[in-house]
This record gives sequence, C-alpha cells and structure tokens, in this order.
Amino acid sequence: MSAAEPGAPRAFERQATGLVREAAWWDVLIYNVNFISIGLMAAFLFNTTIPFYPGVNVYLNELVAFALVIPLSLVFAMFAAAMPRSGGDYVYVSRTLHPALGMMSSWNNTVWWFIYGGVPSAFFARYGLGPFLRTVGDMSGSGTLSDWGNTLVGKTGTVIAGTILIVVLCAIFSRSLRLYFRLQNTLFVLAMGSIVISIVVFLAKGHGDVVAAINSTFGSGSVKGALKSGSPQGALDVRNTILPMTWLYLELVFNQSSAYIGGEVRRASRVQLWSMPAAAVVAIGVLMLLTWSALHSIGFTLWSGLGNDFGASLGLSSTPVYSEIAAAASGYTIVGILILAGFVFWSYTWLPGQILNASRNLVAYAIDGVMPRQLAYVSDGTHAPLAAIWTVGAGSIVFLFLYVYTKIFPTLTGIFGFILGFCLVSIAAIMFPFRLREVFESSPVRWRVAGVPVMSIVGFISLAACVAALVIFWKDPYAGLRNLNDGSRYWWGVAYNVGIFLSGFVIYFVARALNRARGVDISKRFQEIPIE
Repeated sequence: MSAAEPGAPRAFERQATGLVREAAWWDVLIYNVNFISIGLMAAFLFNTTIPFYPGVNVYLNELVAFALVIPLSLVFAMFAAAMPRSGGDYVYVSRTLHPALGMMSSWNNTVWWFIYGGVPSAFFARYGLGPFLRTVGDMSGSGTLSDWGNTLVGKTGTVIAGTILIVVLCAIFSRSLRLYFRLQNTLFVLAMGSIVISIVVFLAKGHGDVVAAINSTFGSGSVKGALKSGSPQGALDVRNTILPMTWLYLELVFNQSSAYIGGEVRRASRVQLWSMPAAAVVAIGVLMLLTWSALHSIGFTLWSGLGNDFGASLGLSSTPVYSEIAAAASGYTIVGILILAGFVFWSYTWLPGQILNASRNLVAYAIDGVMPRQLAYVSDGTHAPLAAIWTVGAGSIVFLFLYVYTKIFPTLTGIFGFILGFCLVSIAAIMFPFRLREVFESSPVRWRVAGVPVMSIVGFISLAACVAALVIFWKDPYAGLRNLNDGSRYWWGVAYNVGIFLSGFVIYFVARALNRARGVDISKRFQEIPIE
C-alpha cells in the first residue's frame, strides 16, 4: 500500500489482472467480423428493409450504414493501439475525460450486453436451428424435422435452445479463451463457406428456376401467394433509403469488439489498428455481393412478399431467411444442409462477444474498485475471469426470457443507448492528444495533419456520424422508439435508454464514497493507464 498522510484516504493498490495475451491477428479479425454477423445483416436486409421501407435502394442503404460506422471504428482502433488494455471505452474515456464519464459510457455498454444476451441466444433457434431443421425437413420430406424446426422458432423452443447455448459458451470461456478461438475460427470458415455457396446458387439459378424450386420445396402456389403480398421496387425514396440504416448499424457498428479484450491481444498496438476497420470493410463487401446475387435471382418483389406475409405463403411459422431460400433454390439436400448449417453459426455470433466483452468490463471495474473485487477473480489455471463470465451468463438467460416473453426490449431499442456512449468515446478521441499528451506522443497513432492530431479530426467526424445515427434511430418507426400501432413516441423506451446511460455516472460516485469511507481513494487509479 502506498504511503499516505495520516487521516488521508489510502491509494487503491491492485495486482495484475491475470489475463494473458492469447489472441493472434487472425483470431482478432474473425472476432470482430463475428460480432458484426454478416448473415444476420443479410437476414434483416431481406426480411425487414426490403419489405417495410418502400422505395429503398439497398445498395445506398448499405453504404450509408458503412459511412456512419467507419469513423467510430477508426476511433476505437486508434484508442486500442494507444492504450492496449481490456475494457474498451471504460479505459479510454475514464483516463482521457473523467472516471465518472468513463463509467457512464462503459456501464451503458455492459448493461446492454446483458440485455442483448437475450437477442442472439433467441436468434440461435429463431433464425438458426429452427430454419435449418424445417427446411431440411421440407427438402427431404421429413415431417418430423419440419415440426421440430417450427417448434424451435416458437417461444418455448427458443428459450430452451438459447439457455443451452449460453451455458455452453460460458463453460468454454471458463475453460480457455484459446479453445474458444479455435472453435470460432473453424466455424467461421464454415459460415463464410455457406455464404459463398449461397451466392453461387443465386447467380447460377434464374428467377424461373428459383420459383420452381420454392414451389417444389414448400408447396405448389407458394410463390404466387408471396407475390400477392409483395411490392415492386418503386422510385427512389431517400428517406426510406436512409432510415433502415438502423438494421445494418445494429450489427456493423460492433466491428470494434476486440477493443474490450485488448489486454488479451498479441501485438495489440498493430493488430487492433487495422483489424477493426478491416472487419467492417469485409462485412459490407460480402453483404453487397450477397445482396446483388440474391436480387438477381429472386427479385425485389418476391423478397418483399416473403417478408410481408411472414412466411405464411410458404406454410412457415416465421419469415424465411435468405439461407432457407438459397437451400431450396439449390435443389440438392446436401447443398441445402451446408448452407443452413453455416447460417446457424451466423445466427448467434453476437453472443460470444457480448459475454466476453461484458465480463472484461466487469473485471476492469472491479480492479479499479468501482465494483466488488470478487468480479476481478481470474483463475490461475485457465486465466479466465470465472465470476464475471458466469455473472454475465446468468444475466443473459434472464434477459432471454424477457426478450422472448415480453415486449420490453425490442431488437433495436438499445442501439440508441449504445450511440450515446459512442458520442462520449468520440469526444474523448478529440481530447486525447491534449489531455494525455505523453501517452499520445508515445503511441503509434501520433499522426498530425497541418499540426492537428489526426485522432482529433477522426474523433470530430465520428461525433458528427454518431449524432446523425441518433437522429436516424429517433426517426425510424421500426427502431423500437415508436409505437407501431399509432406512431406515438415510445417514451418508456427512451427513458430506460437514457436512464441506463446516466446510471454509470451515479455508480462511480457511490463507489468512490464507499471506498473513501474505508480509507481507499480509487480516484488515484484513474491517473494512470491500467495494468496488464
């Protein structure tokens, strides 16, 4: 314990985290692409954007999302290179601006990762296992598989499958991060392979071939029923091209996921700098190629109809995802299995990052004395923060139930809260070269243009992009902030977004007061870069 004057609060002394640098560059790049989930971006594009935003130009829509995300990606990449520690924006904002602001930004993310633990764990059955079983069943003539698939997209099946997935992931993370990366990388190759096969199928099959295959798989007249519900692409509607950016931003913005495990990345100062923007470029490039091929064979009107009738024309209990249509269009059960099995992986790839990132945030809080020290416990044998991992896992299961059985948390609602935090990170980037001059000057991002730090310029652009994204989320009727029945503002959703965002500010000062009462001054910890 460092010396202190009699009666003065003692400095908070901490040991090394116990986390080790296990992630290689390939692990990090895939980790970031996974948290985006190219498959889910495509599913939302075909199932939501095309059916419900008349006049949308999907290619411009994709580019708008990319343009609003990439400045923030560069901000996180620069910060992660300059301060390669776990905890992401908690470290960046607390050390650059103020500990309370860092806690406000980061706690906001952590809470939403708990809440959003329910979303991909639900998608695992709803968009992954369920469609896999029901389409393979339809293609092979197995009514049993079809029934199982329809059961899994129901509420009970979704919760059971999602709970099992969360427990399995937590068990893997508790055993070894290296083990997870090996599984992640293998499954990623299979998942990317499924997209490549889907693209090939869509390019190889003409519209008539696809129509015949859908009718053969799901029943004669299926396409005719869907077309009745569909709308052809009309004249360009700029508003409806910009607004559905929300459905792509939801995934694309988390290309910076590896920032939160920065203390476990090898050669982080180099790898983090390029892997985050590279992940966004890869994801949007593959999405645009998949979009082009799918529209080539299916056509805008049929995609619109499949989304508007929610799968009813095909005899399904939910809207088919693009992988189901590609599988049917292939005409071969084995090809369909490869396509659908790969998409099962895409359906839940947010979840591992949410559990890992939130658990690393909890460790960072506990080490700084803002949260109970038990959350900082890291196993000597596995180098895993066991208490933090299972805390996040338990919370994710709770929110899985709430997501499936209530309407408290629509899919997009929390992204508004995330962007509030991203605004703080952008402001921190603007100020970093001036507030932490020594750290900036010794970092690999100490670039200047006409004497102005590039990081400050990028931070300013990122802040403008985040404000624009906030406005778009505010105006998009499907973003969870409006009542779809009457168009009124969903003020409860706005309130808990803002309330969660502000709660971290309060938590810091409460924690500081409690520590002072027992003679510990945690504010001194924020005057230095965190330990490894």
